[in-house]
Amino acid sequence: DKKQIPTCMPSKCLDPPLHENHLVLKEIPNEVGVVRFSCKDGHVLEGSSVLKCLPSQQWNDSFPICKLVFCSSPPELTYGEPIFVPSLYFGSTVKYTCVDGFLLKGDSVITCNASGMWSPNFPNCSPIECQQPEEILNGIVDVQGLTFLSAALYTCKPGYELIGNSTLICGADGYWQGGKPICKPIRCSKAKEIPNGRYSFQSLHYGQTITYTCNRGFRLQGQNVLTCLETGEWNSNPPSCMEITCDPPQGIDNGFVEGADYSYGAMIIYSCMPGFQLVGFAMQ
Repeated sequence: DKKQIPTCMPSKCLDPPLHENHLVLKEIPNEVGVVRFSCKDGHVLEGSSVLKCLPSQQWNDSFPICKLVFCSSPPELTYGEPIFVPSLYFGSTVKYTCVDGFLLKGDSVITCNASGMWSPNFPNCSPIECQQPEEILNGIVDVQGLTFLSAALYTCKPGYELIGNSTLICGADGYWQGGKPICKPIRCSKAKEIPNGRYSFQSLHYGQTITYTCNRGFRLQGQNVLTCLETGEWNSNPPSCMEITCDPPQGIDNGFVEGADYSYGAMIIYSCMPGFQLVGFAMQ
């Protein structure tokens, strides 16, 4: 039999523990027995990246290993809710939220990337701001601030009363809480009737007046013009109408007076005794 011609084969070393050490193997062209190691994403190589198989069928160095990349602890946000960090390894995520009244600026979720850094950049919590509160007709608004829990104070001009909430609060949703009030003209109570008199007016609102007059035969006692104050009250009590009466008539010598009614419109008659003649008006 013809004997087979022998061949020379490269020395063979033990297979690298690729799976156990999470290694990626790449042979180097034109270099027999030389291999290069790298790691999958999220891992970092520890040890020699290039090994050579020696004629003794031993590797010239120990095998490297790929360790999982980990990130540093992410910071808590000022005005942020406490964060839950399940792990710090590659691919881990952290979710940020803000406390009431603050708005998250940036991405809420960050991820530990292959380079051991958190990405994207850390967000921050900014105070929520409300828009300028609306003005109200015949009123004034005093804005204490526009951030969360700031107040806007409403008041009315003289002669008007506030209907609704006088204070609005900037809410966590960026809207004023409480509802816009209105300013309603102050109105005095209806004028009181007075016996034997009457009144006239155009309006019962603040600053307006009411005028009282008496019927014939009666005299006004008190203030005839009343003004509606900003408190919703009249500046004085209503007047009264007093019956007009005359003083008892003066007697005359050698004569007498007939009539005992001295009220407005009543008449008296002067007469003389027999033997005397009346000079002047008999009826008054």
